[in-house]
Amino acid sequence: MTKAIAHTYTTFYGYRRQISLALMAASMVCALIYAANLYRVISHTLALRQVTAQTAILDTAISKLDTQYISISHTITPESLSARGFEQGKVSAFISRTASLGRIALAGHEL
Repeated sequence: MTKAIAHTYTTFYGYRRQISLALMAASMVCALIYAANLYRVISHTLALRQVTAQTAILDTAISKLDTQYISISHTITPESLSARGFEQGKVSAFISRTASLGRIALAGHEL
């Protein structure tokens, strides 16, 4: 047992410089990986904040357009449409019951 400990001690001190350099290199690599991950987290956080700000701007624009749409849609009546040249069509002019609709539609059941 004493010989094994002495051999390990001699081997360690013989390669002490290489072991120390390997540990320092491993520490440096870990520090570089940590710095790269920290940079990535910070850049993703900033990008997320920019996207959140753009989303808020778009939400505001959509809300404004929605209120404009609602105010305009309340002013549309059949009379105002006919004054602009539109006329009311019949639904039957657009839907024809043919064999392409299938047997259920021909039997009177709507899909």
